Amino acid sequence: MNLKVVALAFVRGCAVSAQAAADKVIGYFPYWSQYSQFYPKDIRYNMVTHVHYVSLMPGEDGSLAFVDENDAVNFKDLAKFTKENGVKLVVSVGGAEAEGNLKAIASSEELLPTFVSNIKSWLSTNGGDGIELDWQNITAEDAEDYSKLVNALVSDMPGMIVASSMYPYMAQEAYSAETMNKLSYIDVFMPDQMTEESSELVPNQGATKIHEMLSMVSDMGIEKDKLLPVIYLYGKSFVGATGYGSSHQGFGSGNEGYLGYNELMGKFDEPDYKVTFDEESKSELAVSASEAIVFMGIPSVKAVAEDVKNEGFSGVAVYELDQDHHEPIVSLLVTIGLQLRPNVNYKATKKK
Repeated sequence: MNLKVVALAFVRGCAVSAQAAADKVIGYFPYWSQYSQFYPKDIRYNMVTHVHYVSLMPGEDGSLAFVDENDAVNFKDLAKFTKENGVKLVVSVGGAEAEGNLKAIASSEELLPTFVSNIKSWLSTNGGDGIELDWQNITAEDAEDYSKLVNALVSDMPGMIVASSMYPYMAQEAYSAETMNKLSYIDVFMPDQMTEESSELVPNQGATKIHEMLSMVSDMGIEKDKLLPVIYLYGKSFVGATGYGSSHQGFGSGNEGYLGYNELMGKFDEPDYKVTFDEESKSELAVSASEAIVFMGIPSVKAVAEDVKNEGFSGVAVYELDQDHHEPIVSLLVTIGLQLRPNVNYKATKKK
């Protein structure tokens, strides 16, 4: 089945007016993109309103450093291109294995102001419109320290973006509505629903599950127009699975079962896979003789964008930019944009 034919039908029906609240399209640009030969010059800046750079690591003394110093030159280009294209550049601070240092900083009367001052100095020197606090592996016991950190950032960085990632399925109690509503916006992550330990095949994400997550978070009292769901631009493959509810024998093709959306489009040009859209979960499933792949495609991403628009959420974020397809007809960024920013020209530019 050629998915590009299916995509065309969906894209043609996408251009509708967007509410004012649902106007953000955020793309994550991680430091490891350089190792996939994807650089700041390759970002399609007309398709995003914000780029989130991943990431800076906080030191236990409140200092900041690139996770990968080799990417410093790419960040310089990213700051240049975002500014030239009128796109906001937000720097993610934290990430995997940073929770210990963040807790130490937040709980210290001396380190906390030093940390905030270092962030402001770093942005002033290197460029950027603000930060995203990324406190992963957060627990309910971290709630007070997380609030202290958010309050310090918001109060000492007036006029700048202070956003945060949120992991509600990990520790909902860590986030108070009073604290979260002070942020510029919130990128809401869900854990992978399909893992190697799962006994049977289920969607990894889906518009239905994303809607449930956003409803759960807004029911906490957090303002809807601050919330953005994060859509993963990758699929996950499992050997021996034949459909939802079937068993499997572990990861299939790809890098430990992970396949970027752009890789999937190449796979599905071949007749080996039968691709279907599951109405209940609003997610895509591809099945071959050897494996099944769960992923988000145009129909499911369109459903998320429609829900965000209709419910008055802030927008949509995608993780990560280098995994989208470059052709507008099958691009997930274009699918989102046609819902939330329909006045943008998404046509492919001719190569010179």
